Amino acid sequence: MHITLVNMPWASIDFPSLALGILKRRVADEFPDSRVDVVNANLDYLDWITERAGLTREEYNFCWDSYFTGYSEWIFSSALYDDPHWRNAEFADLVAGAVPGDMLNKGRELHALAPEYIASLVRRILADRPDVVGFSTTFAQNSAVLAAARLIKKTAPEVHVVLGGGNCDGPQGAALHRGFPFVDYVNRGEGEVSFTRLLACLRDESDPADIPGLCWRDAEGTSHANAMRAAPLPASALVTPDYTDYFEQHAASRARAMAEPHIVLESSRGCWWGQKHHCTFCGLNGSFMEFRSKSPDRFVDELLAMTERHQVLNVAVADNILDMTYLRSVVPRLAEAECDLRISYEIKSNMRREQLASLVAAGIHYVQPGIESLSGRVLKLMDKGVTGCQNVRMLRDAESVSLGVVWNYLFGFPAETEDDYDSVIDQFPAVHHLAPPNGVTRIAIERFSPYFNRPELGFGDLEPAAHYAVIYDLPESELRDMAYVFDAAHQGISTTHAERLEKAVETWRHEFPRGRLTQCDLTDSIVLTNTRPGFAWRTLSIDEPWEMAAFRLLEQPCTGDVLAKKLREADHDIAAEDLSDLLARWRTLGLLFEDGGQTVHVVPYAANQDLMRWVTRDSSPALVPALLHEPVGRTPEAGTATALRCWRERDEETRARDGIYLGEGEYGDTAVRTVSDLVARGARHVALPEPVILGHDEHGDPGSDREAVRGLTHVRESTGHGLSVDWELDLGTEVGRWRLFSHLYPPRSVAGPDGDAVLDQWRATFHMNKCGYRRGTGFVEVTDLRHGTQRRVLMRKVHKGKLASLLDGAPVSDFRPQEIEAFLKSGLVHQVGSLLWWLPSRISRWPVVS
Repeated sequence: MHITLVNMPWASIDFPSLALGILKRRVADEFPDSRVDVVNANLDYLDWITERAGLTREEYNFCWDSYFTGYSEWIFSSALYDDPHWRNAEFADLVAGAVPGDMLNKGRELHALAPEYIASLVRRILADRPDVVGFSTTFAQNSAVLAAARLIKKTAPEVHVVLGGGNCDGPQGAALHRGFPFVDYVNRGEGEVSFTRLLACLRDESDPADIPGLCWRDAEGTSHANAMRAAPLPASALVTPDYTDYFEQHAASRARAMAEPHIVLESSRGCWWGQKHHCTFCGLNGSFMEFRSKSPDRFVDELLAMTERHQVLNVAVADNILDMTYLRSVVPRLAEAECDLRISYEIKSNMRREQLASLVAAGIHYVQPGIESLSGRVLKLMDKGVTGCQNVRMLRDAESVSLGVVWNYLFGFPAETEDDYDSVIDQFPAVHHLAPPNGVTRIAIERFSPYFNRPELGFGDLEPAAHYAVIYDLPESELRDMAYVFDAAHQGISTTHAERLEKAVETWRHEFPRGRLTQCDLTDSIVLTNTRPGFAWRTLSIDEPWEMAAFRLLEQPCTGDVLAKKLREADHDIAAEDLSDLLARWRTLGLLFEDGGQTVHVVPYAANQDLMRWVTRDSSPALVPALLHEPVGRTPEAGTATALRCWRERDEETRARDGIYLGEGEYGDTAVRTVSDLVARGARHVALPEPVILGHDEHGDPGSDREAVRGLTHVRESTGHGLSVDWELDLGTEVGRWRLFSHLYPPRSVAGPDGDAVLDQWRATFHMNKCGYRRGTGFVEVTDLRHGTQRRVLMRKVHKGKLASLLDGAPVSDFRPQEIEAFLKSGLVHQVGSLLWWLPSRISRWPVVS
């Protein structure tokens, strides 16, 4: 038997299909004599359409992200109904105002071309003579899937067409089967067991009536929908996906230059919070909310094996929520692994700073914590189980540990009031240094959510979202069963107030890369640094014992009465009026967030957070911290010629305060270890004791070569750790090759011909991780953006000893001529006189994109 599984547009080009990866593995295990192929039609379509319509990465992402407007599904409706002009005018009227004009024009072009693409895809699929073609359909894939399924059945009636995925859950799958007779079977619910049982039925020509959840047709063509499973699959039944086809196709696709591939894994299914308190707006998990997680050892082994096999270090975990027991099992094991992972996970927003720090140490650099609002009252309407102050604490602590946070601000809940938003919006300037929402969204009514199932919560008279009737030629009753998104009378705040929220968030997103607020706790004082445009002060110290105690207590949300009680318990006998005056003063300075009678301070620990922020223009990142538009440093204080000088804070004004200077650090030939130790001590800014001088000829002083490499290594390692560096560079005869070093933190001065012009370009184009490497099991990955376009280099079978020697500079005589030639040609190793030196910095922190 030959089974072809298809992942249609608009699936993300960054990720393989978890569902099809699982099915491929499951079918291969159950039917070892069968052939199983996965066709990544999303990648195929990107290549096809780019040649004809010049589709950019941003345009593809717009389509991928436009599910709730219907824009992306409408594009393939022309192929579904074999009409290049299918309901053009109706759709343009429907999305007016929601889709920018340029994207509407692009959509019309893609809409007209869709039938031609579907025809070419189906020809290629059928050329391999499959017996079964299975489609996974989730969110915006539905019309593309149905278009391809229709043409397959029309062209090759003997081929069995099967649908499964999120769009097939519960009544949706039954409606798809009834409404589109060219679909032979629909798998509803978790498909690992039902799909393989269906294949056995097809092979044996037996009756499918007892396969749970399956929709099928009898000899007369009547649609039947078997009852779904009463219980979900246990965690032990979840298999490891097979992504061989995706990574092979991605490597040959245009997507290779547009997006870094990710491994997609699941450590659990369901939602342990939703089992207790189903968030009122959430329709995820569909028929099965019950939480199940893989054993910790199995998940870690699976993750590390997949990264080694595919030589990819970016991992997206598809779970709805992190299993909290993993903090004591999975997280420590990943932290000990010799892999520089970049993992994204969904978590709950009430985690503490120490827990968040453990995630970062394990390679979990991005989280979606389900914040959704900063109003405790609105969060209670959602049944989120957290408060506004807890969500702000999460954002603050994530900044302290360099953890990226992704979230959206939701509105439109029954019984919310304007004051729920005004009281928060008025405080936005105080949190402009914390990760802003990606956007502002009115909630949609999703099938399976409490708002859908329980009209008494405030949403009655639901109708399928208007775009379904424009995309599909089906009766309203069938659309009602097939739809996932529903329209209802708007609830909550007015449109005018929603616009105020949107403008406030837009301002937040604009200000975020340009300002920061941080603290250095020196035990006997707390030094604060502020560059937020909305507050005029730059630095201040909290040094009164009772004020320091109050500030530290406000790390956790508490009421004024609780704060006063805890201060008294700590022997600070403070009058209520004095405490009230202090909180009022801190409020004016933008140090506090208040909600629901609770207060929490908003000051992260200093970690050079603004160095880790990107503002994207087109597809190229650019860093715009204030330091690159101000004097980048002053002449270092006098010190010994062999010592680094170190500070807890890079802000020049703050560095002048008592306690911020950490003292001197070793300036030896083992910079990799030295800088790591300095970071652990709290260093955020270092100054080299002497200029770095390059450009000697082959007869130069070997001692000078070692001094130059020592300086470059300290700068490289500091840059990789997110430290700022005060240093001077003399490029000498190598000034024309300055871009080789442009990933290093910009120097204070560049000597040599055109040094000032070089320095200006360097500062204008610098951003973190511009040229960096990561370690995997048996390979090293380098990402290089020094020359304007991204280059990803995989170095397989790397000799760890040789790489280690190159980090601090290795003698040329230690390497064969062929090795030296390959090193220099790669642009990743530079020759400094008699030494070879590794250019990329090791990536240990990841930027937040705004």
